[in-house]
Amino acid sequence: MLVGGTENDRIRLGSNVTIDGDTFEVVEEFVYLGSLLTADNNVSREIRRRIISGSRAYYGLQKKLRSKKIHPRTKCTMYKTLIRPVILYGHETWTMLEEDLQALGVFERRVLRTIFGGVQENGVWRRRMNHELAALYGEPSIQKVAKAGRIRWAGHVARMPDNNPAKLVFATDPVGTRRRGAQRARWADQVERDLASIGRDRGWRAAATNRVLWRTIVDYVLS
Repeated sequence: MLVGGTENDRIRLGSNVTIDGDTFEVVEEFVYLGSLLTADNNVSREIRRRIISGSRAYYGLQKKLRSKKIHPRTKCTMYKTLIRPVILYGHETWTMLEEDLQALGVFERRVLRTIFGGVQENGVWRRRMNHELAALYGEPSIQKVAKAGRIRWAGHVARMPDNNPAKLVFATDPVGTRRRGAQRARWADQVERDLASIGRDRGWRAAATNRVLWRTIVDYVLS
């Protein structure tokens, strides 16, 4: 594995890499600014890690979420401000698989079932169904929030100066070949797919320069 620098700058030293006299250990993964980065860019591992962190926050608040003394709307606010941000930290840059979206939904429904409890029918208690939870919650699902965040960030990057590093990476086509077989979706591909689902994928980079219009598009994704 080679990291950064020119070919003359990089020296293989077993499990280490030396760049301009500085030696760095080669690792499969590491945490940077609170997010897990992996050698194979496996975002699913970071999402699972965030869900585990969110579970800790959920269990810490479980007694309050079950309390009959707290109104369900207050509990939902607690979820949106104290639990969901833990899970969605850094979600603007995630490239998500379908199973990642499902895992996020499963976690959210577990929290909502704790908040709203079961329902009694003919003297028998049962769990609330997914559509019942959605109706009681009345807010955009965590999947929609994640997609809207990605689109919001895409607009932010599109408005960056052309010499900004993030803008350069975003606007430049990488040189090289992709692996055989089915290809993993790229972040920009998912942004365009999300926009295509609401009919706004054409000329979206130009549309992103209009902050008011772009905010309207983000709000529409959340609706």
